[in-house]
Amino acid sequence: MQPYTIILNSDFEELWRYNIAVMASVRSGGKEVEFLKHTSEVAPVGSELTEVPKGYSPNRRIELQTKAGDALTLYIYVIPHTLPRTTDVAEAKPFELEVEVKHGKESLLRRHAEVNQWSGENIEINF
Repeated sequence: MQPYTIILNSDFEELWRYNIAVMASVRSGGKEVEFLKHTSEVAPVGSELTEVPKGYSPNRRIELQTKAGDALTLYIYVIPHTLPRTTDVAEAKPFELEVEVKHGKESLLRRHAEVNQWSGENIEINF
């Protein structure tokens, strides 16, 4: 049994407008051995910031490691706290969030999820 590594990354310039929450249930032999929760909060939902907050790193990358297990259920929530500046939905095209999952050194998944700028995204992944 190996631990899982979860990596989230995006080159979207306005990723600062989103909070990201990750929850992962790690199981071994059918029993949960860990329930991991991680939140990357930039601002409270509804903040409607007019600019990038001070201290925000544009190289925002999330990398988490779990306990060893043989099964993983992963939930990723991308939640907007500041909506796009445009009122034209067509101008705010979805952006990509790269999701990578490794089990030990083995790469299980490398996927580019499209995130709606208005509603965010809920992603569920099972191994």
